[in-house]
Amino acid sequence: MLANFFQLFTRRSSGESYDRAFVVEVRRVVPRLPRNKRSERFILAGWVLVALKCWGVVWLVRHYHLPVGAWWINVPSLAAAVLVTMVYVRRA
Repeated sequence: MLANFFQLFTRRSSGESYDRAFVVEVRRVVPRLPRNKRSERFILAGWVLVALKCWGVVWLVRHYHLPVGAWWINVPSLAAAVLVTMVYVRRA
């Protein structure tokens, strides 16, 4: 640090240029994780169950004339299924 202070007043340049003294860019290559067929089958089975549940809820609401919208029951299930699927797809 003291040598750089003296260099500032004497106007001498060091062996390397000012631009090379700093790191310009660092790249980190993250390898993709291999696909897990068992997990994908589990997610697919979950989507099939969610679809069956949604169909069942819509049928029950229409058949028994319930005073509630089927989407109030189905949307949270669909949102949870989308969240789980996105967590698997976007894993690091």
